[in-house]
Amino acid sequence: MADVFAGMKSQPYWWDEAPRIDEGAPELPAEVDVLIVGAGFSGLGAARVLAKAGKSVLVCESGFIGYGASTRNGGMLGPSFHKLGVEGLKSHFGEERTHAIFNESIGFVDFVSGLVEEERIDCSFHRAGRFRGASQPAHYDYMARELEAQIEATGIEAEMVPKEDVYEEIGTKRFHGGIRYYIDGGLHPAKYHDGLLRVVRESGGIVAANTEVTQIEHSPNGFRVATSQGIVDAAAVAICTNGYTGKLTPWFRRRVLPIRSSIIATEALDAETMDRLMPTRRMYGDSRRVMAYYRPSPDGQCILFGGRATSAEKPLANAKKLRASMLDVFPELEKTRITHSWSGLVAYAFDHVPHLGEHDGLWYAMGYCGSGVARASFFGTKLGHKMLGNTAEGRTAFDDLPMRTRPLYTGNPWFMAPIIQWHRLLDRFGL
Repeated sequence: MADVFAGMKSQPYWWDEAPRIDEGAPELPAEVDVLIVGAGFSGLGAARVLAKAGKSVLVCESGFIGYGASTRNGGMLGPSFHKLGVEGLKSHFGEERTHAIFNESIGFVDFVSGLVEEERIDCSFHRAGRFRGASQPAHYDYMARELEAQIEATGIEAEMVPKEDVYEEIGTKRFHGGIRYYIDGGLHPAKYHDGLLRVVRESGGIVAANTEVTQIEHSPNGFRVATSQGIVDAAAVAICTNGYTGKLTPWFRRRVLPIRSSIIATEALDAETMDRLMPTRRMYGDSRRVMAYYRPSPDGQCILFGGRATSAEKPLANAKKLRASMLDVFPELEKTRITHSWSGLVAYAFDHVPHLGEHDGLWYAMGYCGSGVARASFFGTKLGHKMLGNTAEGRTAFDDLPMRTRPLYTGNPWFMAPIIQWHRLLDRFGL
């Protein structure tokens, strides 16, 4: 058999149509109203609000613009209900807060849809819905109970799909039924990021590439921020680094778990194959412990397949693991060539929910738990309003949730690799 990895690119599929530009670092202003660390969806979302309100805004990115997860993700949008479930959230936060969180979450996709329309961002946004397959018979029963709780809490439009009807959604014998959601959507994340960047710059914000923030100190007028390009005085600072949160901000670093998520792209498939494997062209996922997510490319010609692979940035090793996971779902792709393999860092919080707010004078939004496209867009915007003092516009159901850590955790999730390997073994034996 021919080498299916021959000629594979070790960069995101998205960058083919929306290439990254390695800009030189600009000259920085001596002082600004707001300095934001991180030019992903959160940072640009906050900068958009602040710059439009007339604030002087500087967004610092340590590498080229769009280096991180915002242009490396799968471009899938949804409320992300399945992390803890209704009962799991209730055990953490109580019934009233849980219902508020769920009802706010179902609006995330509408929020992105409105933002894309308002700012005229050409990013192939479409509301495709999502199908989540039950990998084991027992999973189907659990998912049915969870969906009943979701509908009771939010009235979300969704339904169970029995095993005999799975082929209406996806061309595989792998699943024992599943859930069909209608609310989810998809977009081209790199084009979406480019659109947000354009809006921020047109609104007067400075987005500085190759400008690493090396130190943040309190000062009489706010903060004195040291960067690789010089010192900047800022009245306010926001940390929007999510999975790339480092030693610069140790308090935040101890509260997020950076986890590598990887994606592969197949070569273009013929229309008949795509119609058979992904007849509804939805976003897809399943209930395996080592979670996988997959979708058609915006042009409907390729399959993008993502999930947990290795804990290192190793494109070929990651591609091999993801291909094995893909063949578990779509065995007929055995001879299909893999054209791209890439990865990026997402950030989990210990309580499985995202967080935003203020700590020691520093504003922040992070911990999106692998669902950052819609969440980061929403939370970044809310953060911008909070920084402006717009109480009503900045309010969220996630306000004031304590962002906890664990004893002895310093920001290196060394324990995740063996946990993922153990879960992969359990999936292999159907346990």
